[in-house]
Amino acid sequence: MSNVFNSEQATYIGFESVEREDIPASALVDRKYLIVDFRFHSEPADDQLQASVHKVCMALLKDRDLIRTLSDSGYDMVSVAFDRRSQFDCL
Repeated sequence: MSNVFNSEQATYIGFESVEREDIPASALVDRKYLIVDFRFHSEPADDQLQASVHKVCMALLKDRDLIRTLSDSGYDMVSVAFDRRSQFDCL
């Protein structure tokens, strides 16, 4: 993930796995998800933010082995974050 953006655009921070134990496994609600975290070097325009979310999500979706591994590990969703306030769902 550190190669998704060039060094002037955004920096890959890491990822966090979140599992909502308070939601029953039988529920139709996303229970386990992965947050892939980046930080912009300067505040992006809205269209740049949308393009950046798309860029990260497409990089994830193109990696079929990763998607298969996440699915086999019980992940329901992958999200992208560029700050501590917002997350954008990929799948």
